[in-house]
Amino acid sequence: MKRLVLVLLALMLIANLAFAGGAQEVKTAAVAPTVDMTWGLKPFATPQKLRIGFFTGSPLSYPYLFADKLGVFDALNIEVEYTFFTNGPAMMEANAAWDIASCGLGGIALGLSKYDALTLVDVNDYEENMAIFTRKGSKIATDPKNPANWKGVKCVYPTGTTAQAVLAQYLKTIGLSLADVVSVNMDNANSLTAFNGGTGDVLVCWNAIALAADDYGFFRVTDSGQLKLPFPCATFAQRKFLANNKDLITAAIAVFHLAVEWVYESPKNLEQSAQWYFEHCEEEGFLATESVARRTMEWYRGNTVDEYIELFTKESPDAAGLYTKRNLLQIEKDIMSGYDFFVNEGKYTMADRNKILDERRVTNEVALAVKALLKR
Repeated sequence: MKRLVLVLLALMLIANLAFAGGAQEVKTAAVAPTVDMTWGLKPFATPQKLRIGFFTGSPLSYPYLFADKLGVFDALNIEVEYTFFTNGPAMMEANAAWDIASCGLGGIALGLSKYDALTLVDVNDYEENMAIFTRKGSKIATDPKNPANWKGVKCVYPTGTTAQAVLAQYLKTIGLSLADVVSVNMDNANSLTAFNGGTGDVLVCWNAIALAADDYGFFRVTDSGQLKLPFPCATFAQRKFLANNKDLITAAIAVFHLAVEWVYESPKNLEQSAQWYFEHCEEEGFLATESVARRTMEWYRGNTVDEYIELFTKESPDAAGLYTKRNLLQIEKDIMSGYDFFVNEGKYTMADRNKILDERRVTNEVALAVKALLKR
């Protein structure tokens, strides 16, 4: 009997402790502060859907993912849907799959030249880590500025992209052109795998793939940063979608640049962004390591809100002196500095160049709307 009483008392004590703990948990939950993840923006009254063309492995797209992971889009009542690409021209060709999409110079040039339904509304970053590699011990590595060492070599890279422009510019510095080498067209991610397996003499690649090439021990000849060719990456919007959903696109672009500022805000945020970048690369089967992911985000040169607005509002004459009808936005000048490479290579014409500028295919209406929305 005495043992039964002790057991009953013990059970009552456990029950009281559990009740007290539960009550404390309820009390704590009731007074915990609610984190506002709207970033000062007004949520939409009805659910909105935005389809984003996303460049896997290139940090130019990732602030959208970071904002999504932080819960900003949910807080604003925006559902985002991603379609993933690893090539800008392919992204442009599949433009029916997205409402907005971000890419590098190759995709920008194609989108502006061939797809009248698209308009360029944002700048995502400036690529400084577009690199040219060769194997250590090769004749190029021994003397990279000797033109004789380059003639006839096989260069592996995605043609029609910024990689081609960077290679051409370097060859020009040593008195050569693309005609002096053999170009092998290969996707950015696959090119490193092939090069590591013995294909080609020269590799041109960007961002995480370039950092992986460093880790493999290949010799970095130069890169867009060293050549002072930080070509812009930018975002297109479907023209009709923009006309009917300007508030939605304005909010998304504002969130993108606020997310860039979030990354830069603290080492902790940079670390978190690198981790999310790495996890996404793993999900998509894109070559990356945690070290590469962190260095990729450290290389990233995304534009803050104020930098974005300035690039889309500051005007001056065409740097090349080829267009005299009006001053150009700074972002137009930056794009044309790279676009002119493709014109010189015969991919596009001066008529294409003039049409882009005549029709103002690069618009600052979203930048001005972001400026008003954020009171900058």
